[in-house]
Amino acid sequence: MKNLGKISLLLLINLSAFAGLNVSVNKENITRGERVSFTIKVTGEGQVRVPPFDQLCGYDIEGRMQSRKDVYANGKRAQELSLIYTFMPERSCVIEAFPVTINDLEVMSEAININVSKMTITKNEPFLVSLKTDKDFVYVGEPFEMSVEFSQRQNITSLGEAISLPESKNIWIKSEHKGRLVIKDRQAKRTNVYALSAQQSGKLLLGPLRWDVKVRSQSKDYWGSFVARAKTRTFFSNELEIHVKPLPEGIDIVGSLDIQVHVDKNEINSGEAVNLTIIIKGRANIEDIPSFSIHLKGAQAFNEDPSVSHYLQGGKYFGSFTQKSALVAQKDFVIPSFSLSYMDTNTDTIKTISSQEIEIKVHNEEALIDIPLKISRADIEDINRPTEVLNYLQASFLVLGGFILGLLVALLPWRRIFKSKNTRSKFAAKESKEVLQLLMSNMHKDPKIENLVKELSENIYEGKTHKIDKKTLKVLVKKLQE
Repeated sequence: MKNLGKISLLLLINLSAFAGLNVSVNKENITRGERVSFTIKVTGEGQVRVPPFDQLCGYDIEGRMQSRKDVYANGKRAQELSLIYTFMPERSCVIEAFPVTINDLEVMSEAININVSKMTITKNEPFLVSLKTDKDFVYVGEPFEMSVEFSQRQNITSLGEAISLPESKNIWIKSEHKGRLVIKDRQAKRTNVYALSAQQSGKLLLGPLRWDVKVRSQSKDYWGSFVARAKTRTFFSNELEIHVKPLPEGIDIVGSLDIQVHVDKNEINSGEAVNLTIIIKGRANIEDIPSFSIHLKGAQAFNEDPSVSHYLQGGKYFGSFTQKSALVAQKDFVIPSFSLSYMDTNTDTIKTISSQEIEIKVHNEEALIDIPLKISRADIEDINRPTEVLNYLQASFLVLGGFILGLLVALLPWRRIFKSKNTRSKFAAKESKEVLQLLMSNMHKDPKIENLVKELSENIYEGKTHKIDKKTLKVLVKKLQE
């Protein structure tokens, strides 16, 4: 059973003896924007089960009503149950047959065809909405713009609105730009621009866009007095047909692009980082650009995840791809050229954009590669001093001074002093570039050291927060310095 939506529970109703089932609509031929009332009538007695519908003809149900009354069938009084559903089909469709269970007997309804014709749009309409695109032919994934112009008479005040964009599984709405309201020729107009992208080749139908506008309406009440109410009026736009072409095999990016690659410095000291930035800009499906894999001879790369941004400029869709990396090395190295192939929409050919190679000069490489980092100490020289004979007075002063000094030493809070000293000498591993340089010069000795270099470098140069066992690191550094 198609286009009937979800059947989540059953409506259980007790009626008198069953006499019949009837389904009908108030109109089988409508103009787009009109609503259809679909009625289910069950007459008789017994137990009746009717599936509750969320949709009819593939469209959401907007209103529901239920009524019961006594009727006479075959000279007997019976009950008649009426279930009324209101919905708005945008295209011709079929309300397919569905089962109704009456006293454990399943009865099928009749299918009903709904014919929907396009709305005739005239300049005198109080509300108008129209679609335009900048292209009739696009590639799969190629971004293009759809302009939607909303217009209403200046003397009509709307209380609210709802816009339903064209729904399609094969189209992706990338971004939206809402235009300003402009008053011209007694019309209040604004234009919204949407960046779209087709996801499948073939013919793509855009529209109609639905615009629900809530306006003031006056009607008479039971006593004949005018009462102000809010009424919703629905308007539809025109439809557009876009032809979508497939991309050549092996090509996923389409549009018009430019690449820029730069570094923050071309000369560094051994163990320092060069910050590399790759930027690709243009009109294309930027979000589909894969990240660049950076492997350099003589240097280690610490890459960040790429970032992608979108924006509309001059009513056109643009995007920007940015990838950053920190490069750490002990000797001179070369950053290679980066390239990207894509379908160029300006020439309708496959094009490749490339960057230039960048040479990086590394200073002090021998000091950290060939000479291990050690703590040097001055040699202690023997000094021959003449022997002097102390007299008695000098000896007395020395004894007294030694006694006073010993007393002062005994009274000092040694535990607090040593504790403070130990606290001050704790190893600041995370922020130490000297430690990183020492470890890098010994990466070839142990894979664990290489992994530690990676984590330390990311903490220092990329602001990451890898947890590093400082006690283990201190023991390792002490061992490497011996």
